Amino acid sequence: MDELIAGNAFAQYIGMELTKVEQGYAEGRIRMEKRHTNVYEGMHGGCVYALADTVAGIAAATCGRYVTTLSGGMNYMLPIKDTEYVICKARTVRQGGRIAVLDVIVENEKGDILSNGSFNYYCTGKKLEEGHGLRELTKQ
Repeated sequence: MDELIAGNAFAQYIGMELTKVEQGYAEGRIRMEKRHTNVYEGMHGGCVYALADTVAGIAAATCGRYVTTLSGGMNYMLPIKDTEYVICKARTVRQGGRIAVLDVIVENEKGDILSNGSFNYYCTGKKLEEGHGLRELTKQ
């Protein structure tokens, strides 16, 4: 799983860790740090979105092909404060021939839902290469 993040400079920059990947599912987290905060001392919405998009993209890529984000939307329900980790869980809702739809939930360590959202990905015709860590999860 470390290889998936190693190739993503922005995920490294925000300190994202991938904690679980299964067919159609992924989990990741960010340790809450001062650099992630907004003027209200909560995690900036852009950081939350980046975490959700990256984790959902990895879950979508378990289809065995490279994916790219078509669209995404987030609902910010509670401020993200007073937690060591911000955890994102992404699950495939529908995997079509070229379009994948995924739902995400963002939680604190206590399991409180802080944000949720939905992302759509285009599954390219290019298969994942060796060394991307997802190959063993795919059936292609």
